[in-house]
Amino acid sequence: MDDREIVRICLTENSEAFEWIVAKYRDSVFWTAYHLVLDYEDARDVAQQCFLKTWNSLKSYDPDRSFASWIARIAANCAIDFLRSRKSAEPLPEIAAPSKPLGSVQDIRKIFLRIVPLLAEKQRIVLVLREIEGMEFTEMAGLLNCTESTVRNLLSQAKESFRKKTKEFFPEYGL
Repeated sequence: MDDREIVRICLTENSEAFEWIVAKYRDSVFWTAYHLVLDYEDARDVAQQCFLKTWNSLKSYDPDRSFASWIARIAANCAIDFLRSRKSAEPLPEIAAPSKPLGSVQDIRKIFLRIVPLLAEKQRIVLVLREIEGMEFTEMAGLLNCTESTVRNLLSQAKESFRKKTKEFFPEYGL
């Protein structure tokens, strides 16, 4: 059974069918949220909010479009709303630079988690959505209510800022 059929069943026959949607998209929604808010518990809250919004918006889903893209957009919007509502920034944990050459996934993850929070919010959002989530420029432009050219500029700025900050905090990698 495809997503369109599950949505139809949710709306017309059996609202419990929504559990299938939650089961199918739980992980992707969580990881989209996590890569944007950078905190496990906050990502869980954002994912829960995403599924509530998804349920409340099922009637507006356009079956001619991809359901996966639609729910990813809702997840990203929920994460962005969460970031905007956060009143004060939490201090970043100190992460010591690894003394061995970069290569392990854990080293890369530590660097990513140290540098990404330092980027401007829109730069971080575009970088995560493109490089982690693989979202297309058109889709990001729609999500952020801007042009594709603006998204491309933000991504370019994000990558340059990421390189500079990596060089500053982890000079041994010389990016």
